[in-house]
Amino acid sequence: MQTNPSIHCPRCSSLAVRAKLVEDPGGGQRVSAFACIRCGEAWEFFEAPQFPAPDYSEAYGEAPSLAEEELTLALLATGIDVRTAAALAGRGPAVDSSGHRLVLLRKAAYLDRRARQVELGWFCGRHTRTSTSGASSKALRVAGELVDFDGLHAQVYTEGLYPPHSSVWDGEGGARAYVRQEYQAWQDWERGAAHRRAAFNHLLPEQ
Repeated sequence: MQTNPSIHCPRCSSLAVRAKLVEDPGGGQRVSAFACIRCGEAWEFFEAPQFPAPDYSEAYGEAPSLAEEELTLALLATGIDVRTAAALAGRGPAVDSSGHRLVLLRKAAYLDRRARQVELGWFCGRHTRTSTSGASSKALRVAGELVDFDGLHAQVYTEGLYPPHSSVWDGEGGARAYVRQEYQAWQDWERGAAHRRAAFNHLLPEQ
């Protein structure tokens, strides 16, 4: 039996995991659930119950599509590069750490989502073992960069319940789970900010 090193049992950590495949409405197959051959544990494809963090549906259910997010990240990175060059030339302030953190958070979340898509697709024969391992490794590396960034900045920007270097993130995939915690917290803050702006604008006198 072939195993995917990024998908393991949340109860016993075994890699002996069987994927339940169902037919897609548009043709082809997709993963709907997993079951551990060793201990019998079963879980839905979007769940990651081994960590106290949002699952993939909770964290990314209202996120932009991967294509939209890829474009947004490119624009954000370009903007930071332009502002950094201007600052070095004495034509404006430097980009503060909050701007770098937002790009890093969104990049880590994008790569986590992309890797999960590839990991699930591997069970359906849509990706090779090499490409799957590469996507998983890249997601884990950038997630680790976010963990280290938040630790280095004394958790100034963290919003989730558990801090970056908490023991709850120990284990394979813990850094990616931390990304989901922080991405959901950031989205909650963004929605709250939008509601506050709308309420404030409602109080302004009409022109």
